[in-house]
Amino acid sequence: MKRSDPTRRGVLLFVLLLSGCITLPTTNKTTTAEEGDLYAKVPAAMRAPVNEAEYDLKQAKSAVELAKEKIKLAELQKQRAQLEDEHASCGMKLAEIVEKKASVSVEIKKAEAIENSSLGDKETNIKKIADLKTKELGIESDRVQTKAELDTLDVKIKKLAKEVEAQEKKVKK
Repeated sequence: MKRSDPTRRGVLLFVLLLSGCITLPTTNKTTTAEEGDLYAKVPAAMRAPVNEAEYDLKQAKSAVELAKEKIKLAELQKQRAQLEDEHASCGMKLAEIVEKKASVSVEIKKAEAIENSSLGDKETNIKKIADLKTKELGIESDRVQTKAELDTLDVKIKKLAKEVEAQEKKVKK
């Protein structure tokens, strides 16, 4: 069923009237220049409370700025802590890789000793040595990549430490 044309018009008229009723509040602010002119006429003895309020405002603004600087410092310290945590994890990973490489190196030396002693099947020994050396190369590749990550984290941590130090000086002022 279609709505009748007058109904549509009625709804549209209602919406238009409703939206037309919205008004913005007006303020009766005096201009700063007028206020300044009037304040200049206030006797000096009566300005003391205003001076105190202005001083309190200045102190409050300083406190807000200090709080902002402290927040920046805390964020920098948090970032540094996260990087140091990542650095420690990366250091652990590197140590595990070095251990794994040493273990494979021992296996290679054993396989080479068996081969040099003419023990076991020669083809099997050669294949095993080749496989172990390939594995050692893969581990060495992982070690190089992990070491690069560790060195990069060192640089980031040092840079962030300088930023933290500069921010600490701002907070102490």
